[in-house]
Amino acid sequence: MDKKKLRNDIILISSLLVVSIASFTTLFLLRNKDNLVAKIYVQDNLIETVDLYKKEEETFHIHGLNGELIVHSKDGAIAVIKSNCPHQDCVKMGYISETNRPIICAYNAVYINIDGAIIDDVEIK
Repeated sequence: MDKKKLRNDIILISSLLVVSIASFTTLFLLRNKDNLVAKIYVQDNLIETVDLYKKEEETFHIHGLNGELIVHSKDGAIAVIKSNCPHQDCVKMGYISETNRPIICAYNAVYINIDGAIIDDVEIK
C-alpha cells in the first residue's frame, strides 16, 4: 500500500510541475513587448514616460534629490548611464527591458519602472 501512495504522489507532483512549467513558458513567450513604457519617478512624482519601442535613441537628464542622473533608452531598454551617487548601483544595473526589474537610485530618490502602455485605440464591445 505504501508503494502505491508514493507512486500517486510522484505522479501528482510531476503533473503539477509540468503544468507550472507550461504556464510560465506560455506567459513568457506570448507577452507583448510592443507596448512597454518606462516610467521615471523622482520622490514618487512621475517625471518622464518613455516609449521603449521607438526607433530612435533618447537621453534624459533627470534631476534627483542630490544631483543629476543621465538616463538613456535604446532598442527597447533603458538604463542609468551616469549618476553622482556614491555606490553607482543604479549604473551597474545596466539596461533593463522587463517589467519585473526596476532601477532604483536611493541616493537621488529616482525610481525607473517598466509598465505596459495604455492602448487608446482598443474598442470594447
